[in-house]
Amino acid sequence: MLEQVEVPPREPVSSPEGGTALAPAGSQRLRLAFVCGGDPLNVRTWSGTPFHMLEALRKYADVVEVVQKPWASWFDFSRRALRRISGRRYDAYWSPFWSKLGSRSTIDRLTRANCDAVIAVAITPIAALLAERVKTAFVSDATFFVMEDYNSGFQRLDQSSKKGGRQLESKAIRHASLVTFPSQWARSSAIEHFEADKDRTHQIPWGANLQATAATPVELRPPQPWRLLFVGVDWYGKGGDIALQAFEALKAQGHRVELDIVGCVPSDPPPRIEGVTFHGFISKNTPEGRDRLQDLFRRAHLLILPTRFDAFPTVIAESASFGLPAISYRTGGLPSNVMDGETGILIEEGASADAFADAIQGLMSNPDRYREMANAALRFSRETLNWDSWARSLVSLLAQDRSATGRGR
Repeated sequence: MLEQVEVPPREPVSSPEGGTALAPAGSQRLRLAFVCGGDPLNVRTWSGTPFHMLEALRKYADVVEVVQKPWASWFDFSRRALRRISGRRYDAYWSPFWSKLGSRSTIDRLTRANCDAVIAVAITPIAALLAERVKTAFVSDATFFVMEDYNSGFQRLDQSSKKGGRQLESKAIRHASLVTFPSQWARSSAIEHFEADKDRTHQIPWGANLQATAATPVELRPPQPWRLLFVGVDWYGKGGDIALQAFEALKAQGHRVELDIVGCVPSDPPPRIEGVTFHGFISKNTPEGRDRLQDLFRRAHLLILPTRFDAFPTVIAESASFGLPAISYRTGGLPSNVMDGETGILIEEGASADAFADAIQGLMSNPDRYREMANAALRFSRETLNWDSWARSLVSLLAQDRSATGRGR
């Protein structure tokens, strides 16, 4: 089961936006700064993850400094040019020298900020520099070590970039006052490979960037056809081929099944397959896109995501908020966010599409089991896989640390 972060009792405090916010009992609201790899006020940055983090944090703390442009303009331009010239093998982002120059203004700004801590989200080079100067909470979905031989983008890096990445990650993790990841897979790597302090390194699950406004109750979902939903922008990486093969295997067995594929296609134009609808990319950042996506989630029975590598796919939290069990490979951070046999089913890495088809058939042919799993996914979303829980846990840990060390502004 998921290791839970202990959250102290809360009491109401005044919120500058009006109304009531919550803070750990006996403490005043923390003053925080926030920085990530782009503009956190833009919902398009990293699929909206920093945006929703910042929005949730403001309920429990005063965010007094938000960095919208963490890198100098010349750095962004040079980084893109060097990646293109080197065939994406060299990345100045992972250079301790160049990233220090490119972030000098941001480091100075955050060092001078009058705050209790800086939240640095998935921006390792800046977190490494900040952690030596100010109290820093380093938030990421994975460590450089686990991604180095796991994700194709990291595998492509040359040795100088990999060496720099390890150095920066080590500094960020070892010097930060607080380190958090959404999975035990990433937390364990920080402790094992970067000698992170266990008491300062925590697993705090992340939330959904598309939250259900209304999930279809299990008892109102039609028993047939079985509606499968696949969401991903990388056809091969997210396992679109496996999802399609599993669908075809189920049809060959005589089951009534439909498959909605969102975000990518196997070819242009996509093939015409009876029972399969290729929706292409749908933006969750427009009202029309959100409505379309919500409708697809509400109509589905299951999320099928045979992802070949993933630290934390936010679609898992999104599908759980609609009460959809998820079926995926047991890889990366998935085991911390899909409770195998409870909120979904995890298939061993390397298994064929037939294993997915068998799992779907076994679940959907057992209405009682499906009902229990769907309701468990919905509970897991409401209790754990949401940004409110993430923010409350993070702020509580920072407040505990402030209380223990006696350090304030």
